[in-house]
Amino acid sequence: MDKENTKRTTEQLILEAARTVFIRKGLEGARMQEIANEAGINKALLHYYFRSKEKLFNHIFEKALAGMFDVINESIHKEGDVFAFIETFVDHYLSTLKENPFIPNFIFNEINSHPERIHQFSDKARLNFPGYKQMVEKNIKQNKIIAISPEHLLIDMLGMCVFPVLGRPIIEKVFFEDHPAGAENFLYERKQHIISFLKKALQP
Repeated sequence: MDKENTKRTTEQLILEAARTVFIRKGLEGARMQEIANEAGINKALLHYYFRSKEKLFNHIFEKALAGMFDVINESIHKEGDVFAFIETFVDHYLSTLKENPFIPNFIFNEINSHPERIHQFSDKARLNFPGYKQMVEKNIKQNKIIAISPEHLLIDMLGMCVFPVLGRPIIEKVFFEDHPAGAENFLYERKQHIISFLKKALQP
């Protein structure tokens, strides 16, 4: 039992250290030695648990992506309210990206390098799109929202959430070069801005 607990503790220590380094350096910039230093262990022990940087990153990435849409899917049902769904989607999606800012870049880079992996990502995401589409169409018929393509609405939400994460270096340079801490507040405010903007845009 002690060995099992020690193994679990060491693995968790490595994963937390690797996540910190990947957020700071990205997949390409990260080094196994740096991860070992961050975890306070030697490189040989790191390789014992995870043989390569890529395997370690994939483990963290898959854990972050798994269940990403579970909370969002719970708010999708035929009689559901689109405005409540938007709040859930934006809040949960941005919270996930804040904790795992490497996700968008990694997905885009992987899909560009290995287009065949798009099925792997979509399978892990598991968004209930048929249920979402039915909910949007029901809200349109009930005149709760304007007539809008469910596909366009979803892309609008994704784009508004993802771009600030992908474009953070640009945002920091253009708007907050003299006070870097302002970027964090901006991204925090972004959540409420997106929700408010979409609700106003969808009002009939």
